[in-house]
Amino acid sequence: MINQNLIKELQDVVEPGDLIAEIVRRFGNRAAIGTSGQLTGVAMIDMAFRAGVKPRVFTIDTLRLFPETYELFEKLEKKYDISIEKIQPDSKKLKAMIKEHGEYLFFDSKEKQELCCHLRKVEPNEKVLGTLDVWITGLRADQSSHRAKTPKFQIIEQGQDKRPLLKVAPLIDWKEKDLRDYLAKYQVPIHSLLAWNQDGWYYESLGCILCTTPIGPYESRRAGRWRWFNNEEDNKECGLHS
Repeated sequence: MINQNLIKELQDVVEPGDLIAEIVRRFGNRAAIGTSGQLTGVAMIDMAFRAGVKPRVFTIDTLRLFPETYELFEKLEKKYDISIEKIQPDSKKLKAMIKEHGEYLFFDSKEKQELCCHLRKVEPNEKVLGTLDVWITGLRADQSSHRAKTPKFQIIEQGQDKRPLLKVAPLIDWKEKDLRDYLAKYQVPIHSLLAWNQDGWYYESLGCILCTTPIGPYESRRAGRWRWFNNEEDNKECGLHS
């Protein structure tokens, strides 16, 4: 049962891999790791296997991901003998949106960017969450000031019936160096763009291919996402974790 008593029990599990394993043992396929292929997601997959469980894993395939993202998923599937569920947007809604607003509507306004993200990301995510009791995410507090407020455990309302869903961020307190050290130690496949660096410019956060750019040495972690909306704040979100 998803309630505060469950959270109290899970809070006693200190190691992230052990926490993920405990959740998978309790909930089976009603728990899943959601990942877009970034460092935290691939680390959690590896941690789960090292803790002795094969987790259910899903990603939201917006149909605009980098080719390197699909290549990473293939590597992960081969290494861990898993099948990553790729949840896509509703094709009819997608065609209707493009017909009304154009294919590149996200350049027009923040509202249209959020509309595109809602159809390509949020709705497919809601679809897969409808099959879950526990959503294991790769959120980290150091990703932005907005995400710094994210709790490790939270119960959210899911679907029209507002049933309780436990959202867990096992690596919420991990830093970038912690992750890279772990991934290098265990030779975990990582996204090739996250290893790219040119004259100090590099990819920090990855999403859709047109909406993601590298960031410079002095920019915030989220500056490369929807760059044309950059301002003094770094709370830009696609809606999945609002």
